[in-house]
Amino acid sequence: MPKEHFSDFAESLSVGYAKDQADAGIWPRDEALFKARMTTMELLPDGVATKDHFLWEVMQGEAFVGTLWVFQEEKTYFIYDILIFDAFQNKGLGSALLVLLEENAKERGITEISLHAFAHNKRAVHVYKKMGFEVVDITMRKYV
Repeated sequence: MPKEHFSDFAESLSVGYAKDQADAGIWPRDEALFKARMTTMELLPDGVATKDHFLWEVMQGEAFVGTLWVFQEEKTYFIYDILIFDAFQNKGLGSALLVLLEENAKERGITEISLHAFAHNKRAVHVYKKMGFEVVDITMRKYV
């Protein structure tokens, strides 16, 4: 990702993360965007140059179709965010991107790819399961 695109990426990421956190009932809606922006700044203090973090713009030909943010720790990739823009969804691009990431991981000696998915994001959970990701932890809640 070119550094001049980082601020737009970070704001879009923060807005989406704030919505997910609020929709999941983790953060109050009126605080969510502030908290998401702070989290993004903490995780990516040097923007695209943050050590061990990889930010990619996803292209299909000349079309900008999404973004991918991956963190590497030893032999593990952690997907912080994968986004295929709405206009390009349901065309297999997310699955294709995960295949490319897996190929990249193998080339770099990475032996594991992990991620977090919000339970309410059923589309993403479906794609991840289809692509061979296994559930390793479940957090549950009951309101009383």
